[in-house]
Amino acid sequence: MADSTRDATWPPPTWQTDVYPHEDHAHNFYVAQSTTRPLASILLLHEFPGIDGRITAFADQLARSFRVVMPSIFGEDGDPHWKGSLRQICVRREVHALAREGVSKDVGWLKDFVDAHVSTDRSAYGVVGMCFSGSFALALAVDHRVKAAVVAQPAVPFWPPSALGLSSADRNALAGRGDLCARGYRFTQDWKSPDAKLEAVKGLLGERAEVVRLASSDRAKHSTLTGVTADEKARADVQSFLESALAPSAPPAGDG
Repeated sequence: MADSTRDATWPPPTWQTDVYPHEDHAHNFYVAQSTTRPLASILLLHEFPGIDGRITAFADQLARSFRVVMPSIFGEDGDPHWKGSLRQICVRREVHALAREGVSKDVGWLKDFVDAHVSTDRSAYGVVGMCFSGSFALALAVDHRVKAAVVAQPAVPFWPPSALGLSSADRNALAGRGDLCARGYRFTQDWKSPDAKLEAVKGLLGERAEVVRLASSDRAKHSTLTGVTADEKARADVQSFLESALAPSAPPAGDG
């Protein structure tokens, strides 16, 4: 979560743009990729208050190895403001994340979006959630196509501190997903993202989840992967983690 700054170049000229209609709202979405050859997809979910230029460098880095798909969840694209985004969160029928088990409810339209624009051929993909959307990565990972989930500075639900907003059904499904791997990231003094949330991720997934705590004495430092506070080592670690998890399987011995 950070103050918005107007980006006159939004969207980046190298990105593809399109619109995904759902219920009473049409979501813009963006695709970044560095080649026309087939690549595994990453669903990259933006932070509060919305999608803007702070995500560009991270998305372009991921696009060196993946097709990166970024739906606009809320906010004015390119120039989001927290008041307007909060108003959308409070009134839009698609957004329930502040309620109990609300994260699991929120990702319904994103699952439909994945089928339409991320994994149209049922292929494996990865998902990155950050801040408001941090736990969304877990709720989406009940889908067996998700091989890697990144949970960066998860911030909602706000209470209790360990809450991930997942339904009992989603928690049970994740507990049974032996082929899923996950990484969690936060700055050590980040008051917006309690350490208890990443401990809850670890408790849910066990050895399949690795928690990375980035040393910082600044309580206001929040965004681990985007904007001016982004940690370059964390970005590189995410890139390597996703590349390893989504690497094409080697053919069985004797084939070809």
